[in-house]
Amino acid sequence: MSRKEQIDTLVNRMQGQPNTAKERLEKLFDANSFAEIGTFNEDVGVVTGYGLINGKQVYAFSQQGAVGIRHANKIDNIYELAVKMGSPIIGIMDSRGLRLDEGIDALEAYGTIFKKQSSASGVIPQISIVFGECIGVASFMPIIADFVVMPETKAKMFMSSPSTIPGLDGKATTYDEVGGGKTLAEEGIVHCLCKDEEECLKKARMLVDFLPENNLEGIVPSQCNDDFNRTDQALNAIVPEDDISPIDIKYVINSIADNGEFLETYKEYAPNMITGFAKFAGITVGIIANNGDLRVDATKKAAEMVGTCDAFNIPLLTLTDVLGYERTLEAETRGVMKYSARYMSYFTSATVPKINLILRNAIGGSYLIMNSKHIGADLVYAWPSAKVSLMDESAAIEIMGASKEEYAAKTSPYAVEERGYIDAIIIPSNTRKRIISALFMLMSKREMSPTRKHSSIEY
Repeated sequence: MSRKEQIDTLVNRMQGQPNTAKERLEKLFDANSFAEIGTFNEDVGVVTGYGLINGKQVYAFSQQGAVGIRHANKIDNIYELAVKMGSPIIGIMDSRGLRLDEGIDALEAYGTIFKKQSSASGVIPQISIVFGECIGVASFMPIIADFVVMPETKAKMFMSSPSTIPGLDGKATTYDEVGGGKTLAEEGIVHCLCKDEEECLKKARMLVDFLPENNLEGIVPSQCNDDFNRTDQALNAIVPEDDISPIDIKYVINSIADNGEFLETYKEYAPNMITGFAKFAGITVGIIANNGDLRVDATKKAAEMVGTCDAFNIPLLTLTDVLGYERTLEAETRGVMKYSARYMSYFTSATVPKINLILRNAIGGSYLIMNSKHIGADLVYAWPSAKVSLMDESAAIEIMGASKEEYAAKTSPYAVEERGYIDAIIIPSNTRKRIISALFMLMSKREMSPTRKHSSIEY
C-alpha cells in the first residue's frame, strides 16, 4: 500500500459512520478543539478525548454502549490524563448497562472506574451529563461526580431495573415519573435540570467556566467587564417592613453579581435554601442564601455547597435571613439536629474566604450555623434592617420580660457591631462593591487544618 493509500484509508476510517457519542462531545467543546483518543479502539462503547471549553482544557468521555473491561480501560485512561494535567473531566452517560458476556469481569470494569472517580474527587472537578439510562451500579458514576446535569425527559436513573420494582412493572408513565430528571431533581440528585440535550451541554460549559481547573488553583479572577463600583438603589427598599414576608433573594443575588449572572444548583430541591455560583470582579463565589426556615433538606443542600467550594478554593458568601428551624415532628424524626450539626461542622472546617451578609432576621441557632462570626466567618456585613438575637421578639417578651423597645435596641445591628459580631453595617445599594472589596482583601487568606485523612462527619 502506498503512502497516499495509507492516508486515504486513515481518512476513511476516521470519517466512518455517524457517531452520536462523538457528535455530543464535539458540541460540548469549543469549535474544532476536540481531539479524540483511542479512535480505533473499536466496539468498546465509549468515545474519549480532550479539548477546550471557553479556552480551558477539559477531558471527557461519552458512552454509546454497554460497559465492559475495554470500555472501562478507556475511561480509566482519560481519568489518569485529567488528574495528571489537573483538568476538569466531563462524562456523558448513555450506557446500555453491563456486557453480560463478560460475566463477573463487567463488575471489575465498573470497580476500576469507581476507583478512578473516587481518587479524583476533590482534586479535579467532575461533571456528569445523563442522556440515556443509568440503571444499577451504572447510576453510581454520575452520583460520584461533583455535579449531575440531566434533561427533563428521555434520560433516567434507577438503582434497580424497573421490571423488578413492585408496583412499577416497567410501565413507561411511572418509569418517567420515578426515574426521570424532574423527579430526581426534586429529590436532590440532579444539580441542573434542563429542557433538552442542548441546554445540558450549555449548562456543563457554564459549570466549567465557574469552576477552577483543580484543587491547587488559587483564587484567580477572570476578565470582568462589569463595573466593580456599580450600585443598585432598589436594594435600599427590597426588605419588607415586617419580619415574615419573603425578600426577593434572587433579585439581590443577580443585582450584586457580575453582569447579573447566577448559576443556580439544585433549583428544584429544598427551594427555601438557594445555592449556586456567581462571579464578583471575575472571582467565582459559592452562594448560600436563606429563603425561609432551616429545614433538613436545606441543610443538606447547603452543606454540599460548602464542601464543594472548600475542596476547590472557592470563596463562600452567605445571605442570611432566617427566623429559626422548621418546627414540626417530621423535621425532628428526619434528623434536623443531625444534619444541622453537620452543616455547621462543614462551615467551621472550611478554610476558604467566608463572608456573611445579614439582610434581616438572624435568630438563635439557625443564625449561628449560617456562617456567623461565632463559627469562623472572616467578615460579617449587615444591612440596617438586620436583627440579631438569641430568640425572636415574642419569645423574648414572654420569657425574658423585655419590652418591644428593649428588644429592638439590643438586637439592632449597631448594638451587635459593638459586641464585635458584625464587622460593618453597609448601605444595601453599595453591597456589590463592599463584597468585591472584601474578596480582594481575603484572596491571600491562609488557614491550615489539623493533619488528618478526612473528617468523619460526612453526609
